[in-house]
Amino acid sequence: MKYIKLNGRLILSGCLVINENKEILLLFKKDHKHYETPGGKVYLEECSNPENPTIADLAKTAEREVYEELGDEIKVSKLKYFGSVEFIILDGRLAIVHKFVAKIISGTPKLNEPHIFTKFDYLPINKIENYNISPDLKLLLPKLKDYVKTL
Repeated sequence: MKYIKLNGRLILSGCLVINENKEILLLFKKDHKHYETPGGKVYLEECSNPENPTIADLAKTAEREVYEELGDEIKVSKLKYFGSVEFIILDGRLAIVHKFVAKIISGTPKLNEPHIFTKFDYLPINKIENYNISPDLKLLLPKLKDYVKTL
């Protein structure tokens, strides 16, 4: 499958899965040795217009990635757009990631891609800087901390 790249930037979409304890579900990626949100590349066939993906297109990707990485035995709430950030992936590529907020409303997540991730954990958002987190999550952290104050 071909993925979207706009203006030299890889387009990604992911999900901030937050529980009632103001914790975020993060996956620990083996090769990068950091925690990151479920998410991944936006594929051409997921977009009505690949040169200008809509929020609905990006939400499709985020939801697909949640189920791919955490199993389809779970059900998540309707995704709410959170925002985007431009960052440099650890391999040096430029990317723009779009994040959505959701919660698991039924089922239990499982590690569905053990070849990529070693584990997943719910980490307290107010102490997340104590963990090795992905570059995009570091950039989103101030907004995320403000967001959970409203929950």
